[in-house]
Amino acid sequence: MPLPIIKFQPHFMRITPERARRWAPSVMAFTGALGIAALLFVEPIPRIRQDILSNVPILGNYWRPKIEK
Repeated sequence: MPLPIIKFQPHFMRITPERARRWAPSVMAFTGALGIAALLFVEPIPRIRQDILSNVPILGNYWRPKIEK
């Protein structure tokens, strides 16, 4: 009966590269969703509207100030 070959598997706090590769899509989706939720939560702040939300490429016109003549 051959002996098993023991190899060192690199890890960081028990997270191996294979496990990180498997979890990466979920982590990115949750991070994106939380980022969007955070921006919409602070949307009433004028500085956020002016500096961040009005510079979004397609939806930015929604947050630009309307100038009435």
